[in-house]
Amino acid sequence: MDIFSQLNLSTDKFFQELNESKEIIRTSWSYITGTLDAALKGQDSKSLLALIPYIEQGEGTPAYEHIGESRQILRILHIVRLELTYQKTPFFLHCADKDSLMEKYMLSLFALRRLFFRLSEDSVKEAEDWLLRNKLSVFAIYVIIQEDFIFADNALYGKIAELCSAYWDDGDKQLFLSLTAGN
Repeated sequence: MDIFSQLNLSTDKFFQELNESKEIIRTSWSYITGTLDAALKGQDSKSLLALIPYIEQGEGTPAYEHIGESRQILRILHIVRLELTYQKTPFFLHCADKDSLMEKYMLSLFALRRLFFRLSEDSVKEAEDWLLRNKLSVFAIYVIIQEDFIFADNALYGKIAELCSAYWDDGDKQLFLSLTAGN
């Protein structure tokens, strides 16, 4: 069997499995989004963090495997777990629902990418202003950079450290330097 035939067979199999699992996927996604909305409305960190095992090992796994947005949600939940463990302001603060949480994540990602690509002075200035207004934790910045394939260099890390030093304490600055030292 040639590669083209194997690819067609593999694609057909994937879509057949997807069709057979669509109700399970829909149910797990509905639970994830409903839990997020309720937890964010009440700023309930325990309910948010309870989604991690649900997505990674429980009934939420089908949504994780088939809905790309669920990967970002899981990434955010891991950020929040780190922030709460180290008593930092959680990423979800001021997010009232899943949509506002995802918007904050995407705007954070775009701001970091604007700093990295430096397409124009205005673009960089907007990114800097956004990061100064939104006060992301060391964990949020580091995880977003690592997980969303921003190939950061020392110049980017230096710029972030300079910007965020306006609201990071000395421990945050040291942690950021240690996390980025090997990159």
